[in-house]
Amino acid sequence: MTDTLLSWPEPGIVLQELPVAYIEIDSRGVIRVINDAACRLHDLPAEQLVGREIWTLMPRDQIARSRADFFDAIESSADLPVARRSLLNAHHEFVTHEIHRRLLRDADGNAIGMSCVTFDVSELEAANHETRRAQLWLESVIQAIPQAIMVTDALGFVRCVNPAAERLLGWSATDLIGRQIEKGMPILSAISVSRKPLSFRMALEEPWNGDVKIVNRHGQSLSVWLSASPIVDQKSGSTNGVVIVLPSPDSREKPAP
Repeated sequence: MTDTLLSWPEPGIVLQELPVAYIEIDSRGVIRVINDAACRLHDLPAEQLVGREIWTLMPRDQIARSRADFFDAIESSADLPVARRSLLNAHHEFVTHEIHRRLLRDADGNAIGMSCVTFDVSELEAANHETRRAQLWLESVIQAIPQAIMVTDALGFVRCVNPAAERLLGWSATDLIGRQIEKGMPILSAISVSRKPLSFRMALEEPWNGDVKIVNRHGQSLSVWLSASPIVDQKSGSTNGVVIVLPSPDSREKPAP
């Protein structure tokens, strides 16, 4: 294996002209081949990158895990999953990259290293992080509202339930999420302000408000005031679901229509 590593081939013209960063690493984690795009990524010439351990380009808190994953992969014969790592870029910042990996083998089938193609996904990850943060914040707000709140998708499947709704219906959020709203909250009768019958499909088009008689988990009928409104995407204008508001269990007055 040592002879193979010493005679590691130089990158070809096609490899150098790839628009994405390409690196080949030997079985010890040492960079053996690197193309121009990878050099631009790290703002270093190939002469200063070839011969370095790949982990010198990673944050210190990721080195141990990355090193262990690498040697596990070298010993494995299975296909390697896509990985995400933080790498040092030309601005001396650690940015997130998606790494597509493939084992390199000698004529006898022994793993002698790994080739990696990396894509900068830092902007995508930042956007996903911001979306997730906003989602968690919204969920926290819904959980804190004293009125019972249920949110469904456009097909009527429950996606979110707050504690007030759990207390009102006697079901846990785990029991309700993923079920059709009609099964989680059976309705015996409904009288709206506009005298229109209650239909969650109709609530996808316009708000509905009125008195309803529902059945809780224990088979008890409850007379409550219900408001249902469509959830509309402000950018696309499409309706993504319905938000349903009911009084909390200790509410004594019906909200005004």
